[in-house]
Parts: sequence; C-alpha cells; structure tokens
Amino acid sequence: MIKIAEALGPTRSPLWTIVKQCGVNHVVGAMDLSSLPGGFYGDTGKSEFLPPQGEDAPWSFMSLLRIKTAYESAGFDFDVLESRPPLNRAKLGLPGRDKEIETVCELLRNMGKLGIGVWCYEWMAMFNWMRTTTTAPSRGGALVTGYDHALMADAPLTEAGEVTEEQLWDNLKYFLEKVVPVAEEAGVKLAMHPDDPPRSPIRGVGRIMRSIENYQRLIDLVPSPVNGITLCQGNFT
Repeated sequence: MIKIAEALGPTRSPLWTIVKQCGVNHVVGAMDLSSLPGGFYGDTGKSEFLPPQGEDAPWSFMSLLRIKTAYESAGFDFDVLESRPPLNRAKLGLPGRDKEIETVCELLRNMGKLGIGVWCYEWMAMFNWMRTTTTAPSRGGALVTGYDHALMADAPLTEAGEVTEEQLWDNLKYFLEKVVPVAEEAGVKLAMHPDDPPRSPIRGVGRIMRSIENYQRLIDLVPSPVNGITLCQGNFT
C-alpha cells in the first residue's frame, strides 16, 4: 500500500496545518539536531568525537518520544524517520566510527520501542545533498534548486581529499554488518536514500548510491528483509 506523507521538521509550523488541510495524515519526521556542535557532519577525524549523551542526545528515547507525541497530537502517523546521527567517520572509515555506529544502534533500538518502523539514511560522505543554484526559474515564476555537474569540474577537493567509491563500499559493508542485526531485533527497516545528485565524484568524493546496479549491490552486501531502499525522483544535469 502506498501512503502519502509529507516531510516535516520536528518543530510545529504553519506547514503542519497546511499539510493536514490537504488531507495528508502521514509524516516523514526528523530529529531535532540543533544541539549538535558546529562542524559535526564535516569532521574528518582531526577533532575530539564527543556526541551528545543520555537524554540530551537527539536519538535518545525521550527525545524521540517528544517528537512522536508532537506529530501525533497534530493528527499525523509517524512511521518514517529521515534524519540521522553524524556518520561521516563511519562513511570514511576513520577512527571513531564505532562510536558513530553505536549512536545509530541506539537510535534504532529506541525507534523500535516507540513503533517508528522505518529509518531513511544515506551514504554521502563530507556533504549531503549538493546544488549549484537555489534560484533556477520554474513554472509560474517559482524558484527551485538545481545542479549542473559541469560547473563542479574544477571545484576544490574537500579536506578528506580523494575518496574512492570502493572505500565507501568497504565502509558501508562494515556499517551494515553491525547495524542490520540491531535493526532486525528492533523491528526497524533501513531505507537507503539515493545520492543527491547521483553523480560521482563530486569534489573528489565518490558517490555510490546512484544506479539500479549499485542498489542491488547494497542489498547483496548484507542480505536481510530490513536492508532496503528509498525511492526518490529528481532532475539533474
């Protein structure tokens, strides 16, 4: 069964009301990550890894409970979470990755306890989605984001330098071997988000979740009913 849902942030806003007025009753929710220190996602291992602990962590039971009750009090079914703890060290295979992976395991256990059945994650190292413009004209004079790969041909490398696709595959296998058993026990499905945009490399960093063949490779890395995919649509050049 296909369920129509809207991605909404964890803080109530006018969009919540508009979505309900449109008849949408399901939400793809997000954790409140505002407590994370600056640079957390781009860190390549040079600084101390100090993730939030206990109930202060966005992935703690109490933090997720507050978000769940907020969505449900607004009339939404909260079945999918599309935000994640920092994972840059895990993606790059750097020291400290096991601590990052343990935060994911904690998240999955707490999602299972709260009945949040799907975790949408991604494997884009150093930066998440990438755009070359946020002012591309569209229908009716609306402005939208866009990506032109040719404009990135001479872009500088990130501080991680060259990151090959095989490095990312090796690190993803290591990640899944630790996380999939926890997801199975918690009853939570993993849904890998496509790379955004699906071009490789960008600034020297490989991108691997960008083809049907690569998605099959993902599924075959650690076969399990919980090792799944996210379906998305986008237009890039």
